[in-house]
Amino acid sequence: MGRRLTSAVALAAICFTASAGNLVKAYADKARNVHVVTASGKDIKLTTDRRADDVRLAPDGESAAWLVLDYFAADGRRWPTELHVYHGGRTRSSKCGLIIREYWFWKNGTHVATDCGGLHFSGLETLYEVRTMKEVDSFDQAEVPVEKRPEWSTADRE
Repeated sequence: MGRRLTSAVALAAICFTASAGNLVKAYADKARNVHVVTASGKDIKLTTDRRADDVRLAPDGESAAWLVLDYFAADGRRWPTELHVYHGGRTRSSKCGLIIREYWFWKNGTHVATDCGGLHFSGLETLYEVRTMKEVDSFDQAEVPVEKRPEWSTADRE
């Protein structure tokens, strides 16, 4: 009985250590690849495609997010078109048909929102649940006046 309890405690400790709730840093290296650092000091390289930009750690330390740059043939420049989120050991993404002009965490990092559109004029704001990257809410900025927008759009951005 004592051995089983000891094994169960050890397994629980390993699972807790491996969970993503202990991230202390997220960054892009000089080659534009994303890394996260755990509370135990382990540096984990998440990408190798050299296209990361604007890497952020969620306020709750559970997730990291970054934009992925793609070339636009029209002007030959790189623009952020995709948002990647690392949570619970997995990376999920959301692609924008145009440019992701901004992204922000909401509710201490349990949600992430994007502002997607062209360089000028209104766009589409979308809220995702970080754990699954499933869309929770969305609206067209041209159709919803600022004073009638949902709280996740107008609250202080994390």
